[in-house]
Order: sequence, then structure tokens, then C-alpha cells
Amino acid sequence: MEARETGLTEAIATAIRHLENDPDPVNDREAADRARYVLRILAGVTQSSMIRLDPDNPTFLSMLEAVRFLGGAGPDIDYDVAAVRPGVRYRISGMRGGASYAGIAVYAGGGESGATAIVESVDLDEVTAADGSFSWEFEHPESVRVIVRQYFHDRVNQPGGAWSIRRSTGDSTTVPGHPTSAEMRGRLANAASSVVWNARLNSLWTPERRAHPNQFVRQTSDDIVAAVPNPDVTYSFSWWRVDEGEALVIDVVPPRTRYWGLQIGDRWFQVYPDRRTNLNDRMVTPNGDGSVTLVLSDGYPGHPNWLDTAGHRTGVAFFRWLHTDVVDQPRCRVVPVSDVSRL
Repeated sequence: MEARETGLTEAIATAIRHLENDPDPVNDREAADRARYVLRILAGVTQSSMIRLDPDNPTFLSMLEAVRFLGGAGPDIDYDVAAVRPGVRYRISGMRGGASYAGIAVYAGGGESGATAIVESVDLDEVTAADGSFSWEFEHPESVRVIVRQYFHDRVNQPGGAWSIRRSTGDSTTVPGHPTSAEMRGRLANAASSVVWNARLNSLWTPERRAHPNQFVRQTSDDIVAAVPNPDVTYSFSWWRVDEGEALVIDVVPPRTRYWGLQIGDRWFQVYPDRRTNLNDRMVTPNGDGSVTLVLSDGYPGHPNWLDTAGHRTGVAFFRWLHTDVVDQPRCRVVPVSDVSRL
């Protein structure tokens, strides 16, 4: 056990060094959120490591708050994750629910960079019956996990779905019970890798764009495999940067789609559902011509489509476009905060 424990200790130290060696300076707000990120990584990794993810007796792990803060996960989105075994057939079945979108994606194993390929996927609308029930089977020689996503415009009035997963071929090779020492050593090793991966995500997900802030680029799920993306979504991604007293204005002509949203995070892809960091297409106030203007600033600038940088000077922003694409990428301009109310 000692070697594995040392591995986890070293992973935590490696993660902290990476965060503290960020190339951009930090102010006090950013330093506080950097420390918060270390604790969120530990909370998320510990939570997922302590819950049985058994590919022979699979169950879904809901990405609860401690995990949802990590990796650019969306406040509008629920994620249910299960471990699966390569080459084994599984069935997911249940009720779709009332989310604006529900879909399943199956992923292969990740390499040292955390990259993981999508090997199967389905939009649940394609397999849902008239009574709202569905059943979908998959099998792939490289599959290791499956994620069910739900996108909500309005969580209060849209009921979520419910589903379960089970093997549909063969017998389980293990019986649920207490984990063995070998299994726990494996969980410690996986936890160590996950700690480092989460800390290094900003150097895995489009790090070259950091040198070109406030410029959106188109990305597909094939472009950002390290981030475990949704195959039904096309992304517009940018690093953002503003100085004190400045605001970033984003102009976009959104496509016709049943969901799009803009989300911002800090430089570590940490998101804050308790702050105003996400707007979807039903939350924004459009312009008279159908275009949309959004504003990033530290504090309310007098504009309805405002997202809060919360004292940060740099971070990431990305649009999610469901089952569609944008011809022209969103355009950015930096203006004094005092000018925003006149936009």
C-alpha cells in the first residue's frame, strides 16, 4: 500500500505545483479560487473513488456538486456515469423525462493525456417510445465508461429522466460486496491519475488558444477528446481576458436549435453554478434583429445578458450548439465597463 499512497501524495503535490506555476499572475480572488479548486479536485476524486463503479454489476454515479464544479461541466447539464467492460454488451433502459436534450455516449479508455475517444452514441429521442420509455444496447471492444447527459432550460419545470444499466450478455464475474485490497489499491492509483488530470486540464484542452484571447474558434468532439465531450454538440471556444474596469462584449447570430448556451469558467476550467456564469437560449434577451449580445464583467454592468467574471482577469468561455453549427464564430470586443449600459 505504501507505494500507492505515495503515488497519491505525489499526485496532489504535482497538481498544486501545476496550479501555482500558471503563466498568468493571480490576484487575491484568483488565488482563493485556485485553493478552492485543489479542494474540489480532492472532493470530486474522493467521492467517485469511494463509490463502486463495477463494470460487471454497473450502476450510474450522478455527477454531484463536488464533481460538477470540475472540467467545464455545465450548470444546465446533468451527467450520469457508469463503468463498463470492453467487449461486453450492456442495456440502458428507463424513462427519458422532460429535459430539452437527453443523450448517451460511450467512451474508450484514456491515455496519459486523459484523451478518450467516443465509440458509440445515441440521442434518446431516436429510441424513445410514445410512452416516454426507452431501451438501448451497446457493445464495443474498447468501451470503458458510458455517460448519460441531460440538458435543461428550466430545471424547476422540466422533470429529469430515470434509467438503469445492466449487462445483457454473460454472467457477472464478481458478486457485489466488500472491495478487496487489490481493488482499493487500483482505486488509489486511479485517484492519483485523476487528481493530476484535473489539475492539468487547461494544458490539455486547447492550450495554444491561451495566447489568442477573446477569439472564438470552432471545435467538435474530435478536437477536444481530453475534455470527454458530447458528440451531439459543436463548440465555440475561447480564452477570455479583461483588465480591471473592462468588459468583454460578445456578439453572435445564433443558429436555430433546440438548445444553445454560453458558459464561462476560470483559467482552470473550474465552473461556478452559484455565480452567474451560464446563459442559455431561453434566458437571454435578443436584439431586434435576432442577434444576441452578451457581456462578461466583474459585477453587474447594466446589461441583461451579463456573466460574472467574479474578479478574475482571465478564463475560458464556450458555446454549446446542439445538433447544429455556426457559420460565423461569435465576435468579441473589449470596452470600458461604463460603456456597457449604452449598448
